[in-house]
Amino acid sequence: MAVAERARGEPVDGPPAAGLHPPHVRHHVGQRDRHPGQQCRSAHPGGPRRPRDRGRRHLCVHRPGAARTIALTFDDGPDPVWTPRILDVLRRNHVHATFFVVGTEVVAHPELIRRIVAEGHQIGIHTFTHPDLAHLAPWQRSLELRETQLAVAGAAGVTTALLRPPFSSKNDALDDADWSVLKQADAAGCATVLTTQDAEDWQRPGVDRILANATLHGHGGQIMLMHDGGGDRSQTVAALNTLIPRLKAQGFTFATVSDAVGMAAPVQPAGLGAHLQGLALIRVLQAGDWLVLLLGLLMYAAGAISVLRAVVVLIAARRHRRLRTRHRSQLWGPPVTAPVSERSGCAAPHRSPTTWPTWNGRAR
Repeated sequence: MAVAERARGEPVDGPPAAGLHPPHVRHHVGQRDRHPGQQCRSAHPGGPRRPRDRGRRHLCVHRPGAARTIALTFDDGPDPVWTPRILDVLRRNHVHATFFVVGTEVVAHPELIRRIVAEGHQIGIHTFTHPDLAHLAPWQRSLELRETQLAVAGAAGVTTALLRPPFSSKNDALDDADWSVLKQADAAGCATVLTTQDAEDWQRPGVDRILANATLHGHGGQIMLMHDGGGDRSQTVAALNTLIPRLKAQGFTFATVSDAVGMAAPVQPAGLGAHLQGLALIRVLQAGDWLVLLLGLLMYAAGAISVLRAVVVLIAARRHRRLRTRHRSQLWGPPVTAPVSERSGCAAPHRSPTTWPTWNGRAR
């Protein structure tokens, strides 16, 4: 499976959510990218079926139209370590790819989004916090998509109509809950991009295993899933260094998703309002990150001061105890002998010497 779009030749121009769908992006499904008798499929008999109402619009999923064309796609970035290395590999091999980015990572590394766009690659959204959209309420799904679009608009000044839901895979894996996500995304003006070839690099099985998973059988076009974020992607980088030259030697070419399926340009310049909102979103969230860091440092400082105070009190208490023990074993000065005074009305007079210890030469 590759791209989910509206069938029956209708444009992707449903009711756009704010900041989601650039109004000038249109894509008509025609003879170039649709086969006769093609219809939507599901993973089980009770799954989504093609609507019988010919007046209603529906999603249609299909493979890339161009033979021997591979659309490399990367999920979960941008990552400050692995995304630049993957971009370097792509640049050396003169290959363009499509990056499905996570909103929180866009906010953290907007300069990488600018580099992706500047080097001719394509941007798609992969939600803001990487949740399973099938388990969210519709308003939460819309928020995930809208915030990611705003982050991309603020970082690189572009909007995109491409979406890959987290935890998605091939067409046959879709169930009813996934289908509701695709329909809502379609209504928001997004084309959902799944995959036909999964390198399974997210499991980090080793370079040889990634290459085996990415090996193509036949000459049909493929949308290949890989990752540039979400963990250690050193195996992905190493596999790409071998995979791209190998596939080129076999006569395959590489393209972005839209070029592979003959789709009108899904990435367009953002409007001024969306760009400013995106910048504000990035600045506010970055300020929040700095504030959390500052609070964390202050808490560490407060904890260190508390520990230091406890150590000082312990040392002072032990010293005080030693001094008291030493003083109790010593008398200060010679003893003092003083008579007991006689008063009238007392018993027979007598004198009884009393010995008093002295402190600093004085009787106590």
